Amino acid sequence: MPVDQIASELGIAEIRREVLDGCEGILLTDRVRSIGKILVNSARGPQAARFGIAHELGHFLLERHVLGLGDTFTCSLKDMRETRTARLHERQEVEANAFAIGLLVPDDQLAPFLNEHPDISSVAGLRTKLDISLEAATRCLVDRHDEPIAAVWTLNGRIRYVVRGKTFPWIARSAGDSVSSLSRTASALAKGKSGITGMHEVAAAAWTTADIPELYEQVRVGRDGHALTLLWASLPGADGADRDED
Repeated sequence: MPVDQIASELGIAEIRREVLDGCEGILLTDRVRSIGKILVNSARGPQAARFGIAHELGHFLLERHVLGLGDTFTCSLKDMRETRTARLHERQEVEANAFAIGLLVPDDQLAPFLNEHPDISSVAGLRTKLDISLEAATRCLVDRHDEPIAAVWTLNGRIRYVVRGKTFPWIARSAGDSVSSLSRTASALAKGKSGITGMHEVAAAAWTTADIPELYEQVRVGRDGHALTLLWASLPGADGADRDED
Protein backbone atom coordinates (compact mmCIF):
# COMPACT_ATOMS: atom_id res chain seq x y z
CA MET A 1 0.00 0.00 0.00
CA PRO A 2 1.68 3.27 -1.15
CA VAL A 3 1.01 5.13 2.10
CA ASP A 4 3.27 8.13 1.28
CA GLN A 5 1.48 8.72 -2.02
CA ILE A 6 -1.95 8.37 -0.42
CA ALA A 7 -1.02 10.83 2.33
CA SER A 8 0.31 13.31 -0.23
CA GLU A 9 -2.86 13.17 -2.30
CA LEU A 10 -4.98 13.72 0.81
CA GLY A 11 -3.23 16.93 1.85
CA ILE A 12 0.02 15.96 3.59
CA ALA A 13 2.56 18.35 2.12
CA GLU A 14 5.68 16.80 3.67
CA ILE A 15 6.66 13.47 5.23
CA ARG A 16 9.95 13.11 7.08
CA ARG A 17 11.53 10.04 8.66
CA GLU A 18 14.06 10.72 11.39
CA VAL A 19 15.45 8.96 14.45
CA LEU A 20 13.35 10.29 17.34
CA ASP A 21 13.74 9.79 21.08
CA GLY A 22 10.55 9.22 23.08
CA CYS A 23 8.23 9.98 20.19
CA GLU A 24 6.92 7.82 17.35
CA GLY A 25 5.14 10.41 15.25
CA ILE A 26 4.09 14.05 14.99
CA LEU A 27 1.36 15.60 12.87
CA LEU A 28 1.50 19.35 12.30
CA THR A 29 -1.66 20.81 10.78
CA ASP A 30 -4.13 23.66 11.09
CA ARG A 31 -7.53 23.72 12.76
CA VAL A 32 -9.43 23.06 9.54
CA ARG A 33 -7.03 20.29 8.36
CA SER A 34 -6.35 22.05 5.06
CA ILE A 35 -2.75 20.86 4.95
CA GLY A 36 -0.44 18.84 7.14
CA LYS A 37 3.12 17.66 7.73
CA ILE A 38 4.14 14.33 9.27
CA LEU A 39 7.33 13.39 11.08
CA VAL A 40 7.81 9.72 12.06
CA ASN A 41 10.44 7.78 13.95
CA SER A 42 12.69 5.71 11.67
CA ALA A 43 14.57 4.01 14.51
CA ARG A 44 12.30 0.93 14.59
CA GLY A 45 12.56 0.24 10.87
CA PRO A 46 10.67 1.10 7.68
CA GLN A 47 7.61 -1.01 8.45
CA ALA A 48 7.01 0.70 11.80
CA ALA A 49 7.55 4.07 10.09
CA ARG A 50 4.88 3.21 7.48
CA PHE A 51 2.47 2.41 10.29
CA GLY A 52 3.35 5.72 11.94
CA ILE A 53 2.55 7.63 8.76
CA ALA A 54 -0.81 5.85 8.44
CA HIS A 55 -1.52 6.55 12.12
CA GLU A 56 -0.83 10.29 11.79
CA LEU A 57 -2.84 10.40 8.57
CA GLY A 58 -5.72 9.00 10.61
CA HIS A 59 -5.46 11.94 13.02
CA PHE A 60 -5.41 14.29 10.02
CA LEU A 61 -8.54 12.86 8.41
CA LEU A 62 -10.59 12.18 11.56
CA GLU A 63 -11.67 15.79 11.99
CA ARG A 64 -13.26 15.33 15.42
CA HIS A 65 -9.83 14.55 16.86
CA VAL A 66 -8.74 17.39 19.11
CA LEU A 67 -5.38 18.96 18.35
CA GLY A 68 -2.82 19.54 21.08
CA LEU A 69 -0.75 22.64 21.76
CA GLY A 70 0.63 24.27 18.64
CA ASP A 71 -1.92 22.47 16.45
CA THR A 72 -0.03 19.18 16.67
CA PHE A 73 -0.53 15.53 17.50
CA THR A 74 2.47 13.97 19.23
CA CYS A 75 2.22 10.18 19.55
CA SER A 76 4.34 7.91 21.72
CA LEU A 77 5.07 4.21 21.30
CA LYS A 78 2.40 3.50 23.93
CA ASP A 79 -0.10 5.45 21.80
CA MET A 80 0.75 3.25 18.80
CA ARG A 81 -0.32 0.25 20.89
CA GLU A 82 -3.62 1.52 22.30
CA THR A 83 -6.44 -0.97 21.75
CA ARG A 84 -9.05 0.04 24.34
CA THR A 85 -11.09 3.23 24.60
CA ALA A 86 -10.79 5.29 27.79
CA ARG A 87 -10.04 8.99 27.98
CA LEU A 88 -10.27 11.35 24.97
CA HIS A 89 -6.58 11.07 24.09
CA GLU A 90 -6.59 7.28 24.35
CA ARG A 91 -9.79 7.03 22.31
CA GLN A 92 -8.22 9.13 19.58
CA GLU A 93 -5.15 6.88 19.56
CA VAL A 94 -7.34 3.77 19.32
CA GLU A 95 -9.18 5.29 16.35
CA ALA A 96 -5.95 6.35 14.62
CA ASN A 97 -4.53 2.84 15.07
CA ALA A 98 -7.72 1.31 13.67
CA PHE A 99 -7.50 3.67 10.69
CA ALA A 100 -3.85 2.71 10.08
CA ILE A 101 -4.61 -1.00 10.19
CA GLY A 102 -7.59 -0.56 7.86
CA LEU A 103 -5.45 1.36 5.38
CA LEU A 104 -2.41 -0.91 5.42
CA VAL A 105 -4.30 -4.22 5.64
CA PRO A 106 -7.28 -4.32 3.23
CA ASP A 107 -9.89 -6.96 4.03
CA ASP A 108 -9.37 -8.83 0.75
CA GLN A 109 -5.65 -9.19 1.48
CA LEU A 110 -6.24 -10.35 5.04
CA ALA A 111 -9.02 -12.85 4.28
CA PRO A 112 -6.80 -15.81 3.26
CA PHE A 113 -4.93 -15.60 6.57
CA LEU A 114 -8.16 -15.56 8.56
CA ASN A 115 -9.23 -18.83 6.94
CA GLU A 116 -6.22 -20.61 8.45
CA HIS A 117 -5.80 -21.87 12.00
CA PRO A 118 -4.15 -19.18 14.17
CA ASP A 119 -0.40 -19.52 13.79
CA ILE A 120 2.60 -17.23 14.12
CA SER A 121 3.81 -18.41 10.72
CA SER A 122 0.63 -16.89 9.24
CA VAL A 123 1.49 -13.63 10.98
CA ALA A 124 4.95 -13.70 9.40
CA GLY A 125 3.40 -14.36 5.99
CA LEU A 126 1.02 -11.43 6.41
CA ARG A 127 3.91 -9.19 7.44
CA THR A 128 5.87 -10.10 4.31
CA LYS A 129 2.93 -9.80 1.91
CA LEU A 130 1.79 -6.37 3.08
CA ASP A 131 5.15 -4.93 4.24
CA ILE A 132 3.95 -4.20 7.76
CA SER A 133 5.59 -4.89 11.09
CA LEU A 134 5.22 -8.22 12.88
CA GLU A 135 3.42 -6.32 15.62
CA ALA A 136 0.84 -4.82 13.25
CA ALA A 137 0.32 -8.18 11.52
CA THR A 138 -0.24 -9.88 14.87
CA ARG A 139 -2.79 -7.24 15.90
CA CYS A 140 -4.70 -7.82 12.65
CA LEU A 141 -4.85 -11.54 13.23
CA VAL A 142 -5.98 -11.15 16.85
CA ASP A 143 -8.54 -8.44 16.15
CA ARG A 144 -10.20 -10.03 13.12
CA HIS A 145 -9.88 -13.79 13.54
CA ASP A 146 -13.05 -15.70 14.43
CA GLU A 147 -11.20 -17.88 16.93
CA PRO A 148 -10.64 -16.67 20.54
CA ILE A 149 -6.96 -15.73 20.43
CA ALA A 150 -4.60 -13.34 22.18
CA ALA A 151 -1.00 -12.20 21.75
CA VAL A 152 1.55 -11.42 24.44
CA TRP A 153 4.82 -9.58 23.87
CA THR A 154 7.57 -10.21 26.41
CA LEU A 155 11.12 -9.06 27.07
CA ASN A 156 13.47 -11.16 29.17
CA GLY A 157 10.52 -13.14 30.48
CA ARG A 158 8.47 -10.12 31.55
CA ILE A 159 5.26 -9.02 29.87
CA ARG A 160 5.46 -5.84 27.82
CA TYR A 161 1.83 -5.76 26.69
CA VAL A 162 -1.11 -7.93 25.71
CA VAL A 163 -3.70 -7.80 22.91
CA ARG A 164 -6.85 -9.95 23.26
CA GLY A 165 -9.49 -10.85 20.71
CA LYS A 166 -13.06 -9.95 21.57
CA THR A 167 -13.91 -13.41 22.88
CA PHE A 168 -10.63 -14.33 24.55
CA PRO A 169 -10.80 -14.58 28.38
CA TRP A 170 -9.17 -11.98 30.57
CA ILE A 171 -5.43 -12.56 31.03
CA ALA A 172 -4.48 -12.52 34.69
CA ARG A 173 -0.98 -11.11 34.18
CA SER A 174 -0.17 -7.49 33.41
CA ALA A 175 2.69 -5.45 31.96
CA GLY A 176 5.82 -5.92 34.04
CA ASP A 177 4.78 -9.31 35.44
CA SER A 178 6.98 -12.34 34.86
CA VAL A 179 5.49 -15.08 32.69
CA SER A 180 4.27 -18.10 34.60
CA SER A 181 6.64 -21.04 35.01
CA LEU A 182 3.70 -23.15 33.74
CA SER A 183 3.74 -21.39 30.36
CA ARG A 184 5.30 -22.63 27.14
CA THR A 185 6.89 -19.20 26.87
CA ALA A 186 8.96 -19.77 30.00
CA SER A 187 10.12 -23.13 28.66
CA ALA A 188 11.02 -21.72 25.25
CA LEU A 189 12.96 -18.81 26.74
CA ALA A 190 14.85 -21.17 29.06
CA LYS A 191 16.15 -23.09 26.03
CA GLY A 192 17.62 -19.86 24.65
CA LYS A 193 17.09 -20.77 20.99
CA SER A 194 15.46 -18.47 18.45
CA GLY A 195 12.58 -19.78 16.37
CA ILE A 196 8.88 -20.69 16.44
CA THR A 197 7.47 -23.56 18.49
CA GLY A 198 4.45 -25.67 17.64
CA MET A 199 0.98 -24.90 18.99
CA HIS A 200 0.82 -27.02 22.16
CA GLU A 201 -1.70 -27.37 24.95
CA VAL A 202 -0.80 -25.53 28.16
CA ALA A 203 -2.35 -25.28 31.60
CA ALA A 204 -4.97 -22.52 31.47
CA ALA A 205 -3.72 -21.31 34.86
CA ALA A 206 -0.50 -20.20 33.15
CA TRP A 207 -2.37 -17.24 31.67
CA THR A 208 -5.91 -16.91 32.97
CA THR A 209 -8.20 -17.61 35.91
CA ALA A 210 -11.10 -18.24 33.53
CA ASP A 211 -12.67 -21.68 33.44
CA ILE A 212 -11.89 -22.82 29.90
CA PRO A 213 -11.67 -26.40 28.64
CA GLU A 214 -8.40 -26.04 26.72
CA LEU A 215 -5.71 -23.46 26.08
CA TYR A 216 -3.01 -23.72 23.45
CA GLU A 217 0.20 -21.70 23.26
CA GLN A 218 2.76 -20.99 20.54
CA VAL A 219 5.95 -18.97 21.01
CA ARG A 220 8.29 -17.08 18.71
CA VAL A 221 11.60 -16.43 20.44
CA GLY A 222 13.41 -13.52 18.84
CA ARG A 223 16.63 -11.70 19.52
CA ASP A 224 17.78 -9.82 22.60
CA GLY A 225 15.26 -11.45 24.94
CA HIS A 226 12.17 -10.57 22.90
CA ALA A 227 9.38 -13.10 22.42
CA LEU A 228 5.88 -13.20 20.95
CA THR A 229 3.31 -15.62 22.37
CA LEU A 230 0.09 -16.60 20.60
CA LEU A 231 -2.70 -18.05 22.77
CA TRP A 232 -5.72 -19.96 21.42
CA ALA A 233 -8.60 -20.89 23.71
CA SER A 234 -11.43 -23.37 23.52
CA LEU A 235 -14.39 -21.72 25.19
CA PRO A 236 -17.10 -23.57 27.15
CA GLY A 237 -19.89 -24.73 24.85
CA ALA A 238 -17.89 -24.05 21.68
CA ASP A 239 -16.98 -26.69 19.14
CA GLY A 240 -13.21 -27.00 19.43
CA ALA A 241 -11.15 -26.92 16.28
CA ASP A 242 -8.38 -29.45 15.83
CA ARG A 243 -5.08 -28.06 17.03
CA ASP A 244 -1.86 -28.97 15.29
CA GLU A 245 0.45 -30.21 18.01
CA ASP A 246 3.88 -30.57 16.45
